[in-house]
Amino acid sequence: MLLNIKAKPSSLFVADEDPTAEAEGEPPGEVDFPWHCKAGIAANIQLVKQEFCKERGLKSFKIALTGKPLTGKSHFSS
Repeated sequence: MLLNIKAKPSSLFVADEDPTAEAEGEPPGEVDFPWHCKAGIAANIQLVKQEFCKERGLKSFKIALTGKPLTGKSHFSS
C-alpha cells in the first residue's frame, strides 16, 4: 500500500537557508522560542504529562484490582 500525503512542515522544524546566519555565529534554523524541554521528553516527562492532562482536561483516577492469589495482580498493577 502506498500513501501520498501532501504535508508542509512548520517553520520551527525547517532550517533557514540564510547563509548569513552561520557567519553571525548563530546556528541555522535556530528559533527564538521558549523551550521548556530542551533536554528532551524523557528528562521532563512529568512536565509533559501535566501539560498533556491540563490541555485535554484529564484527571487521575483510582482503581481496585482484585483476584485470586498468584494471578498477576501485583505484576499488572505495577
